[in-house]
Amino acid sequence: MTLPVSTADLEKTAFSLVASAIESSAVARLSLDNDLNMFAYPGVGFVVVGIGYQRDRLRPGMIENILKRRFQVPSRFAQWIPAQFADGSFFLLLRIQHNERDIAPSPSETALGNAIALLAP
Repeated sequence: MTLPVSTADLEKTAFSLVASAIESSAVARLSLDNDLNMFAYPGVGFVVVGIGYQRDRLRPGMIENILKRRFQVPSRFAQWIPAQFADGSFFLLLRIQHNERDIAPSPSETALGNAIALLAP
């Protein structure tokens, strides 16, 4: 399934994805527009949300540009931790605390907007 990348819709999507991951105790993932992918990884007391690109969607210099932008405006982008996985995919990760008595957490619309801005070519 491919979903659009608007921050309001993305926040709803992230909430559903996190809720699904927590409910199933398994990683939940989906594809977004603009070649982006999102996943939610549930842990004990937290959820990691990742948004980024599969290896075949990365262009030369893209990771370096993302890291430079993150360094230049840490007040906006520092909450997102860059990670390149063994399969070559590159994601920005956000760890969110989660109390099992609470409803599923998700990144805010602002946080997701920051991630999309950081990942923009």
